[in-house]
Amino acid sequence: MKNSILIIELLFFALVTFSCGHTKQQNKIPVAPEEYRRPENFQPFNYQYSLEDLKANFSEEMMRNASKQYQKVTKVNDKGKWKPTTESIDNHQTPEWFKDAKFGMFIDWGLWSVAGWAPKKEEGAMYPDWYELRLGIDSTFIKYHNKNWGKDFKRDDFIPLFTANNYNPDKLTNIAKEAGMKYIIPFSKHHGGFCLWSSSFTQRDVVDMVPGRDLIEPLVESCKEQDLKFGFYFSVEEWEYPLIDIEGNLVNRKWGGETESYSKDLEKKASGKIAVKNYSKNYLVPQATEFIDLYDPDIVWYDGDWGTNVDSLKTYEISAYFYNNAEGRKEVAVNDRYGGHEGEKWQRSKRGDFFTNEYGDMEEEAIQTIHAWEECRGISQSFGYNWQDTDDNVISSKEFIDMFVDIIAHGGNLLLIVNLDGQGALPKIQEDRLKDIGTWLNVNGEGIYATRPFKQQVEGNVSYTQSKDNIYVYVIIKEWPGDEIYLKEINAENGSKIEMLGYKEPFEWVNTAKGLNIKFPERLQNENTRPCKYAWVLKVKKS
Repeated sequence: MKNSILIIELLFFALVTFSCGHTKQQNKIPVAPEEYRRPENFQPFNYQYSLEDLKANFSEEMMRNASKQYQKVTKVNDKGKWKPTTESIDNHQTPEWFKDAKFGMFIDWGLWSVAGWAPKKEEGAMYPDWYELRLGIDSTFIKYHNKNWGKDFKRDDFIPLFTANNYNPDKLTNIAKEAGMKYIIPFSKHHGGFCLWSSSFTQRDVVDMVPGRDLIEPLVESCKEQDLKFGFYFSVEEWEYPLIDIEGNLVNRKWGGETESYSKDLEKKASGKIAVKNYSKNYLVPQATEFIDLYDPDIVWYDGDWGTNVDSLKTYEISAYFYNNAEGRKEVAVNDRYGGHEGEKWQRSKRGDFFTNEYGDMEEEAIQTIHAWEECRGISQSFGYNWQDTDDNVISSKEFIDMFVDIIAHGGNLLLIVNLDGQGALPKIQEDRLKDIGTWLNVNGEGIYATRPFKQQVEGNVSYTQSKDNIYVYVIIKEWPGDEIYLKEINAENGSKIEMLGYKEPFEWVNTAKGLNIKFPERLQNENTRPCKYAWVLKVKKS
């Protein structure tokens, strides 16, 4: 009964996600561009092994290997400093580099990118990366899919179309570096269970299927060359997973843990998944920890955390292993998406080296705390590639910077979602925005990186940060103030100079009863002579 309630919560959460924000979906079902429609030479995808074949030929070996990996994890955690308990996990400290980094790239890319669609909305987030599930349960998605792909085109028929022909890891890391980003996290395994690396614990991956090569390894190597931190996005839940019941029969494990009888449609939803007896011990923990062994990430970014208890998912075991594996060697971080615990549907804003906010779903008081947190949101409205994205719903450079500085002022990082198309290319409109952001950060990065929240985060059109040594305040002005500005929250140190980042001449200023009064040079009244187009940063030495 409890699991049934959790499944209902899952569906409710997903439906609310698509309809929230006082938005209006357009009822007209569009015809997609040719590259996002059913190919003329379409042939249904049938993996070389059925789920029953996989069970007969691979399940026992996989469970033996999984048992060895799980025993390794247990041994490391028994001997290591970090234990799979709430007390131990809560004692882990957020790395200083994460607090300093401020800006990362979240690469939302997978099978859903081939379809690249979600219903348009006037406001709020659109979730194309749920296309695979929605095409079976959501009437709008069903109508769209039938119109553009056909009723006989099933979920896993997208697999052979995911060729990654335009995927260029070096270009992505170059763009990230140019944009001023400090870390990259690709969607290594989303809720459908398709892995972008060569996993020993599934055949539903890019090496056993399409495109026939590991997509994560070259990105990891490119991040190292560019001195970027690398993160492991890993969904701890999947929409379907085949299990072996006590009688040796195939059953389907649904999100949350309940099982249902095997049905033939599972072959086109879970192809390549090798049935096991225990989802977490035989699959989830071994798969995640093997990834940690292979690629040595700096961040573990859990997702799919609602509806299943941490004791079932064993995410504490994964985190403890991750911490112990890095102990004494480097500082690492884990987010807050562990799963349910003690009657709560999730641990967001309660447990983790950093909390996660997604289009405003984090409680306001959590954002105001000194605990590290991170906003994840799209450069457009879309989580996942959407062929409908245009200049109209991709955030403008000014809007982005205004949002970004407010996040930093409140002590957060921004993990910005970029959406690769079905073949792995970054749309030019998103690339252009990232370059604009990088141009701004080249001038104003001192007021962003390695800063900490000031006592006052925002005052009208001004956001504040301060240096870690508590000496300087950075006044980030989002609208040009004219000839002068009064700042109520600070006084400057007598005899010190106030300067604008990117502008060499000091400003005239005086401490007054109304606040710190700063005069703006006449030369800067011409917008063409300002050091940047928007959001100008003053550096003030505090009294």
